[in-house]
This record gives sequence, C-alpha cells and structure tokens, in this order.
Amino acid sequence: MEVTGNGSNKDGDGRQEGKEAAKKQNVTMGMEVLDCPVCSYPLRPPIFQCSMGHLVCSPCRDKLPDSKCQVCSGVVLQSSCYGMERVVESILVPCPYAEHGCTESIIYYLKEEHKKACPHAPCFCPNPGCGFAGPTVALLDHFTAEHKWPTTAFKYNYPFCLVAKPGVHVLRGQDGNIFLLNVALPMSPLHAVSLVCIQPNSSSELSSFRCYVDFSCWKEHHQHSSLEAIRNSSLSDGLPTDCFCFVPMASVKLSITINNELMHTDEDGDEEDEDEEECIMF
Repeated sequence: MEVTGNGSNKDGDGRQEGKEAAKKQNVTMGMEVLDCPVCSYPLRPPIFQCSMGHLVCSPCRDKLPDSKCQVCSGVVLQSSCYGMERVVESILVPCPYAEHGCTESIIYYLKEEHKKACPHAPCFCPNPGCGFAGPTVALLDHFTAEHKWPTTAFKYNYPFCLVAKPGVHVLRGQDGNIFLLNVALPMSPLHAVSLVCIQPNSSSELSSFRCYVDFSCWKEHHQHSSLEAIRNSSLSDGLPTDCFCFVPMASVKLSITINNELMHTDEDGDEEDEDEEECIMF
C-alpha cells in the first residue's frame, strides 16, 4: 500500500509507510491450508465455511448434499468467509518458471492460470539423455552449440530446399518460431519425415502453420505430401513419432514450403520471386 501526503504530515506518512513495510514479511507455511478440503484446488473467493469453521470453495459447496460440511456434517453458511478471502488474496508466490526468467509474483490461487500462459515456460531438448530446458531462444542456441544440429532460416509461403539425410534439422521462421524437421532412421527402405513447431504452453495441439513437401527420385517421378496443421509441442515427450511423408534411403532434394497468413512481400512491400529456392545440405 502506498501512502502519500503533504509536507505538514510527512513524518506521520513515513511512520505509516514503515508500519506497512514491517507487516510485509517472508513466511513459511504449509500451502495445503489454502486448498479446498473437498477438491484440493486452491481456495478462491467466494469462500464458505460451516459453523465449526471448516472451509469450502464455492463450486464444491454447490455440490455438497444439503450443503452439509463433509468434515463435520455441519451446515455450510450461505454468506462467504470475508476474512479468509482477504487472506488468500494476499498470498503471493513466485512463478514456477522463475528460473527461466519470469519475475512475476502471483496470487496463489491464480498460479495454475499463470503457469498455462507464462511466456517463460520452458521447452525441452528432445535429444535422449540431454535434459536441457529453457525458452525457445535458449533452446535454439543449445541445438546449434551443443548438438551441432544444422539450422535453416526461411520465409513463410516460399519454397526452400533441403537435401534429406537422417537426423534433425532446425528450421527458423522469420517471426522467430522454431520448427524441428526429423528424418528418422528407416525401419524399412523408407525414411519417415516428421515436423513439429516448438511452442511452450500451447493452448492448441495444432498450429496455424501448414507444410508442403515435393521431391523427385527419378526422371518423370514427382511426389507431393502435405501437412495441413503442424503440431505444436514443448518437446517434453521427445521428438514426434508420427510422420507425414516418406523418402527413399538415397538422399533426395526436398522442396519445402511452410505457410502461414503472412503476405508474399518482402520488407519493402515488393513481390518476391516464388520460384527462388536455396538448396542446403541436410
């Protein structure tokens, strides 16, 4: 609480501010006392109590038969417990992703909502046994520095070329989004190709990006494969096991286009040559 005043009561204001600061202390407590005893989720206003003082959250109170307290069978009061509501609204906890850069303090009962939306939520290195976790920018540096995975920057809606070989290739969109293209070792004469968009805490399993792959293995041969929605993943469960196309064991040149809603223009607003491709050894 911030207290302000004029010069005539500056000393009084200073004492008041000192009192307020003294009341704010770091304490240790069992956080389970702030959870509803019925559903075990954090209590949030409105909070109700029975005549014996047992607490219950509003959704659980509405589900109790005859509004009877499940601890003592007392009747749960219809009016909310104002004192406990003040308590739970004053409890601040650090973000679970503080070690990844989030500096916010969150009301305890809003911790899970914040966790689901926090931009500092980590993504994970899918390399077996690695264990690295961090934001996407740090993950990109980790891929290139620690695992030496090749990286290609590309523009949406325009084809670029990779020569397919078994392994992981990092694709970096012009907006900073990171994709992993994996050509798996074959269980048959064919390599399975998978693609994933690295996203922490994604609200949707599928992204708005699409991918198209074209390649030829011999004269007059042409194969086209499409992935209408690239899957989002934090890679917490490793590389995706699903695939959207197969390529032969012999290395072939893949023409890849990843689409989004960006305009087909460069920074100056001029149209670009859609046929221009850059071929990169994978």
